[in-house]
Amino acid sequence: MPVLTSREDEKLSVPEFYAGKSIFVTGGTGFLGKVFIEKLLYCCPDIDKIYMLIREKKNLSIDERMSKFLDDPLFSRLKEERPGDLEKIVLIPGDITAPNLGLSAENERILLEKVSVIINSAATVKFNEPLPIAWKINVEGTRMLLALSRRMKRIEVFIHISTAYSNASSDRIVVDEILYPAPADMDQVYQLVKDGVTEEETERLLNGLPNTYTFTKALTEHLVAEHQTYVPTIIIRPSVVASIKDEPIRGWLCNWFGATGISVFTAKGLNRVLLGKASNIVDVIPVDYVANLVIVAGAKSGGQKSDELKIYNCCSSDCNPVTLKKIIKEFTEDTIKNKSHIMPLPGWFVFTKYKWLLTLLTIIFQMLPMYLADVYRVLTGKIPRYMKLHHLVIQTRLGIDFFTSHSWVMKTDRVRELFGSLSLAEKHMFPCDPSSIDWTDYLQSYCYGVRRFLEKKK
Repeated sequence: MPVLTSREDEKLSVPEFYAGKSIFVTGGTGFLGKVFIEKLLYCCPDIDKIYMLIREKKNLSIDERMSKFLDDPLFSRLKEERPGDLEKIVLIPGDITAPNLGLSAENERILLEKVSVIINSAATVKFNEPLPIAWKINVEGTRMLLALSRRMKRIEVFIHISTAYSNASSDRIVVDEILYPAPADMDQVYQLVKDGVTEEETERLLNGLPNTYTFTKALTEHLVAEHQTYVPTIIIRPSVVASIKDEPIRGWLCNWFGATGISVFTAKGLNRVLLGKASNIVDVIPVDYVANLVIVAGAKSGGQKSDELKIYNCCSSDCNPVTLKKIIKEFTEDTIKNKSHIMPLPGWFVFTKYKWLLTLLTIIFQMLPMYLADVYRVLTGKIPRYMKLHHLVIQTRLGIDFFTSHSWVMKTDRVRELFGSLSLAEKHMFPCDPSSIDWTDYLQSYCYGVRRFLEKKK
């Protein structure tokens, strides 16, 4: 009598697919990584182990980093309801940039013997990282992980976290769930990086992409695509990842990246001008929706023999768009309501499509008032602070000017089809279709999350 595999038994639920399996996660200590680790443990209670690649950082040992990791309120419900499940997290000392990921022989053997699913979330998220550094982390790190996965005895699926903006150039306003041509020749880029690439050469290589982050992520998609020949492979492309919408904690977030920093700066009166139009779409997606899609896509594709590389755009712009004006409005109203602005007249700002006007307005309405405010502080015996804040605002804005000044539609047909195939119980447990998000309600919880988890206010 034949034994049913996970693919032959189409009735397996998402939790049943992960039952008894072990997962290897890179980037697990990051914003998204934390969320899908918590979700896997909580919603797939029969999972065997989650092996997490981790390195020493900022004078913290691996054990100290793990202790800090689990201290996050994100893990509160697991600690209260099933604290023993946190012991399923097994630390694997290593480094995505080190040869063979910095794995010891014993840990490599464990991974080769035990792992069924890989979730590759490790990446540098600095937009303008020097190309050699972005290449080493985003491209070479993934290359080593792919090589390791091909030797794993139980591997069923490799899930790679890319970005929706890896293919969003100034001349492509619609991004489909397909593999686009590489922005440059992989071997040529490798040789330039090896020989010492200059800033001018880097600028030419970008080929319409805004920074080294999106450029190297686009190249990495092609490495991952080649892997489909060996192991069922999935690419997930999140857009602007923001706070948790539903669970385990509404509004939770742990960094200022994405839309958070510039929205808060603008709402508090520190930023008065944005490059772009009020009607431009900001493709925001809740972090729990990304984590849910990762988990569901892995379960529904794991072990499936197919020549098709599955790519999912985890985005909101094509089915439920939200504008730049709407986001700034909600953040500003929250700031006024909670009296948390820093400069007078919170919410007074303008949009412009001209860079020269952006510079002029910045000098008149941002830099000059902050300079005068610092002069006043010095005269009254206080430490100046506003020009330092202004520098941070400008650095943040420079990093996102390309994104606020353009508007894209990221197609999500495949995501919505996948979600539609789930049972009612799975849809409730793993929501990942943004079609029904109420943006006013969500953005209000997002603002609350900023106050509670980033500003540490009640």
